[in-house]
Amino acid sequence: MCGIAGVLALGGRPPERAWGEAMLAAIRHRGPDGEGIFADHRIVLAHARLAIIDTSSGGAQPMRSADGRFAIVQNGEVYNHHELRRTLEAEGATFRTRSDTEVLVELLARRGPSALDDVRGMFAFALYDSATGDLVLARDRLGKKPLVWVRTDEYLAFASEARALLRLPFVRARLDRTRAREFVRFLYVPSPHTALEGVRKLPAAHLLTVRGAAPGVHPEPERWWRLPAPDPAQRADAAWFERLDAELLEATRLRTVSDVPIGVFLSGGVDSTTVLERLHAAGHRPIRTFTVGFRGLPDERAIARASAARYGAEHVELVLEPDLEHDIDAILEHFGEPLGDSAVVTTALIAREAAKYVKVILNGDGGDELFGGYPRYRFARRADLAARFPGGLAALRAVTRPHAARAIDTLARGGPRFAARELGSVTSRERLDALFGPAPPETAELESAAYGLTGALFDWDTGVYLPDDLLLKVDIASMRHALENRSPLLDHRLFEHVARIVPSRRASLTTMKPLLRRLVRDRLPAAPLAAAKQGFQLPIQSWLRGGMRPWLEGLLLDPVATGALYRPGALRAEVEQFLAGRADELAPYRLFGMAALERWARAYDVRADG
Repeated sequence: MCGIAGVLALGGRPPERAWGEAMLAAIRHRGPDGEGIFADHRIVLAHARLAIIDTSSGGAQPMRSADGRFAIVQNGEVYNHHELRRTLEAEGATFRTRSDTEVLVELLARRGPSALDDVRGMFAFALYDSATGDLVLARDRLGKKPLVWVRTDEYLAFASEARALLRLPFVRARLDRTRAREFVRFLYVPSPHTALEGVRKLPAAHLLTVRGAAPGVHPEPERWWRLPAPDPAQRADAAWFERLDAELLEATRLRTVSDVPIGVFLSGGVDSTTVLERLHAAGHRPIRTFTVGFRGLPDERAIARASAARYGAEHVELVLEPDLEHDIDAILEHFGEPLGDSAVVTTALIAREAAKYVKVILNGDGGDELFGGYPRYRFARRADLAARFPGGLAALRAVTRPHAARAIDTLARGGPRFAARELGSVTSRERLDALFGPAPPETAELESAAYGLTGALFDWDTGVYLPDDLLLKVDIASMRHALENRSPLLDHRLFEHVARIVPSRRASLTTMKPLLRRLVRDRLPAAPLAAAKQGFQLPIQSWLRGGMRPWLEGLLLDPVATGALYRPGALRAEVEQFLAGRADELAPYRLFGMAALERWARAYDVRADG
């Protein structure tokens, strides 16, 4: 687990080594155990190392292939590197270290990017071929590890975090106004874009190949992996559950590969408790668990504490109060691009606490997107059933909340994909128009989503919400404290196995995560199975109206950096309606996101007018 960055010349003047040093300084927090730079006439590669596997100097990067032709910088872990190493040794390869990165570079040197099909892990890497001048950027299947990039006429630059790109003289901190609207809608900017003009995310499961022999050709990223299509014949029978159980145990066991201590982020929910139980079943000892609570407010500490005791874990609790203005500002300013998910605060603070004890954390990320763990999945199932009957959607609309009612309107007007997007938003189109002015209407989808709204929702959450919000939040917030997060439920083989079940059988009309609950119902304590979903979310509504009110008003009632972004008076009206108790249920999340955008803009001197 590390930080990577680099600059490739697209012809003409070579990149300066000092650029690599400047980018490295911006991501040094990701890898305090070592750093390195590789440079030739065409490229600069920079790496900040967090030593997890082979903590000796032999695992240092940038790393060269055995023949010296290829150079690689990697952020992440190859969990099956022992198996791959044995295969390569049988083919005649020799290794100098125990590093998983050395296995990866030799694998790619021999087989090219198609070798990624055999890799189990989380990664973002850059592979440079010094013989041809080719550069390959790649990202793991589900988007655990981030990678952003920018291209000008002269250079292509990339980094683990956008803050590193902003250290380059040819990258300007300018707000993309179109993406700012998307940000206020979702609290993040969906791939492949960012809020920064010209800066792009490499989407999950994509690679970008730049050919040294064709410097004037600008290729686009290509997808290298897809989830399998659901199989209507596949049933969740005894054999299916037996394999699910085996895949889950193997996914957890693989993520214990480490030369440093491991812990678990433990909420009171099913996902993280399942990971803890499987970690215990895999025989890993000792186990240390970490949870977050809120003084004077309901939280999940008691449930997490009992689960930790059941599995013999050493348990640590962090209790927060709404006096975190300095911490929140520092966290939001750390991101090189804005992220409006308020759980970034709790994630960063519990990561800071956990880093005092361990260097690797397991978590329950991915369980909601894999097994249908959000309330919107129950609504989607009801909508798909209602759509089968004349007047069914109208009847459902009459008894739903405004946010869900808008999704039904969108379902009728644009189809399942647009309706799934609506369910994933925190701002209606009407409110966006009030804030920003009217935008062109979204065009009707050309291809309807398979398996209705439920299927479209699984696609949206897995392909957009998971990598562009949740995983980005966890990565950057944790790596701020040099803490590696691993997610057994994001193992791609586990995902492939569950994805073969049609969406209507993965989600339920009444129960969240029905398949996972059926698997673990006799293993877990009763409390996590019965608890309402909460996780590490901030009590944002009460805090913004209470102890955090001055922070909110200071950012949004007198904006400096992005004030030109909104229509006159619209932002003030948003804040005043919320503080007066007249806002919709999503307003606190939206306002925290807008405040996060403002704090980011001030930190990086980003202006809406460019």
